Amino acid sequence: MKKSLITIIVSLGLLLGACAGSEYDAEIEEVIDLYKNDETAMMWMDEEQITRENADISVYEGGRYIKIGFFDLEDGDKTVRYEFYERSGDTYEWMPRMNQTDDRLGLADREPEYIEREGTNKNN
Repeated sequence: MKKSLITIIVSLGLLLGACAGSEYDAEIEEVIDLYKNDETAMMWMDEEQITRENADISVYEGGRYIKIGFFDLEDGDKTVRYEFYERSGDTYEWMPRMNQTDDRLGLADREPEYIEREGTNKNN
């Protein structure tokens, strides 16, 4: 009986641990806030669409770079416009002239360390 109870408790602990947020939660939330405060980005989307649950997020090089895009809820094809942010000291900065068509760092060819799409996540 004791072994069964311990097994159940350990299993629940592992399950809850797997559902916990990522090690990049604070960084991702910071980038989302930066995106919300970007007048250019807000020209083509409503603020209600700028949520983590509606995002396509990739984290590279231990959090140095974050690629983030939000699904256009009006678009049946689920088109995403990506922006890139780079850690600069203790904060992130938007990377001008860096997008899905001008990927000067070649991030699209690298394997991200963390991926989150529409609220699901995958650690590599």
